[in-house]
This record gives sequence, C-alpha cells and structure tokens, in this order.
Amino acid sequence: MKKKFISETLLIIFLGCLTSLSLPPYNFFLLNFFTLSVFFIFLFQRLKQGIRKSFYYGWLFGFSYFLSSLYWLTISLSFDQSFNFLIPISLIVIPAFLGLFYALCTVIFYLYKPKNVLSAFFLFTLLFGLIEFIRGTILTGFPWNLVIYSFSEINSFLSILSIIGTYSLNLIIISFFSAPALFILRKSKKRSVCMYLFTVIAYHFFYIRGIFKKKFL
Repeated sequence: MKKKFISETLLIIFLGCLTSLSLPPYNFFLLNFFTLSVFFIFLFQRLKQGIRKSFYYGWLFGFSYFLSSLYWLTISLSFDQSFNFLIPISLIVIPAFLGLFYALCTVIFYLYKPKNVLSAFFLFTLLFGLIEFIRGTILTGFPWNLVIYSFSEINSFLSILSIIGTYSLNLIIISFFSAPALFILRKSKKRSVCMYLFTVIAYHFFYIRGIFKKKFL
C-alpha cells in the first residue's frame, strides 16, 4: 500500500508539472490531452478511496502545477535583495494556496460520486472550469495560469473571447483536453465519439471564425 501511495503521488506530481509546460513560454498544449485525461481517469477510478485522498490528490496536482509554472515570481524577486524574504512565499506558499482550489474541485467530485463515465466527465469539466473561475476572481483577483493560456500563441482561436469570454472558452478547452478519457473508460464508443467530435467541431469553428475575422473584418 505504501509503494502504491508513493507511485500515485509521483504520478500526480508528474502530471501537474507536465501540464505547466502547456503554458507560455513553452506552449506545448498537446500535453494537456494526456495530463488532463489521465488526471480525470485517476480520480474516477479512485472515488472509493475517501475524502482525504481526494483532497490530497487535488491539492498535489495544483501545487505541482503552480510550483512549476510560477517560477517567474521567484526570479522577479531575486533582482533586489530587500525582497529575498519573499522568495519562500512565492516559491512555496502561493502554489500551496492555489492548490487548495483544485483540492476543492476533487473533494466535490468525490462527494457527488458520479456513477457513470459520462456524468463524471461533465461533472469533472464543469467543476474544473468553475474552480478556475473562482480562483481567478476572488482573493487574488488575477486568473493565475488558466488552461486557456496554452493557446496564447494561436490568436485566431482566441478571437472568440470577445463573444463568450475567457472562462467560458476555458471550460470548453478543459472539456476538449479531457475528452480522450471517454475512449478509454467507456465500453460503448458511440457516445464517446459524438462527444469528442463535438469538441473538435467547436474548436475548429472558433479557429476558422478567428481567421475570417482577422482577414476580412
């Protein structure tokens, strides 16, 4: 059991750190298809492990994600020695605090205990998107490293933000990245294919609209 717990901990840390590579300046957004899908599968298959572990896994994912993506805060504080005392806060405390939002997401996911894959998928993406909205609007007042930032270099795609807003598009993107998990978990592939096609069509609609607006408007 101890070895299993350690291996699961290392997996979550790996997923969180790998997800951070989808953000600028790397923008390896394709990694999110793997990390978010695996994270969803991991949580869904462990709904019976208890609320403490659900909290732990959610917090650990968020902590490792922000620890590896907010490094620039530490660097910015190193230019003036008078701010050196703030480096531990920016390095550990801020990621630890922001990780609590993801812990809240996984705890609620556990409490609802969705009985089938499709309802679990919708609940997971909705909670993830809602938590991203909450942490971007309360307390910090800054949308720290939203998943949508992984598309920051694709301006044509982001033009739809003027219509549906950042957090709505962020929710769609989370669903898009998590959709491959449906192929793995569902025995019936028909609905999984429909769901994935819907997200793909939505993505291309936003992208084509952005190109059209850029060239003709």
